[in-house]
Amino acid sequence: MRIRTEFEADCPPEAAWRALHDPSVATQLYAPLLVMRPETAFPETLGTGTEMRTRLRALGVLPVGSQLIRITDLAAPTGPAPAGTAPAGTAPAAWPRTMRDHGRPLSGPLAVLTEWRHEMTVSRSRASQHRAVWTDELHIGGALAPLFRPVLALMWRWRGRKLKRLSRDWR
Repeated sequence: MRIRTEFEADCPPEAAWRALHDPSVATQLYAPLLVMRPETAFPETLGTGTEMRTRLRALGVLPVGSQLIRITDLAAPTGPAPAGTAPAGTAPAAWPRTMRDHGRPLSGPLAVLTEWRHEMTVSRSRASQHRAVWTDELHIGGALAPLFRPVLALMWRWRGRKLKRLSRDWR
């Protein structure tokens, strides 16, 4: 099952791509309803090779479960690797750029899902080079996935609205 949201961000695509890799942005997404805390300190940036475990708490108090985050930045289909992942001296990456989280829920209600694939793609807006299009897509699977889909779809809408608001400050 696929859950998808897309919006045009009021920032350049390079700023959206940097924000996607910023752990502080990740922690702001669901706050204050859902608080994400890492089991060890957050890395300075989220990028290819990042692997960490987080604990989730409703309203910062009630344990909801834990999650494994495992990041891979994917190269644009027709270009070199995204900025920061290509060897020094190579050309900058083409758009769109995609970050994939290969992680999964480890405990809590969502741990019953057998598939969890999350991809976030940033591309350049067709209307303006100074605006980004952000696509946030989650694929879930398992016998209970149809029960979780409505709740996760609502969360994805929340994420989209929150990201759109946050993007006003990304430069």
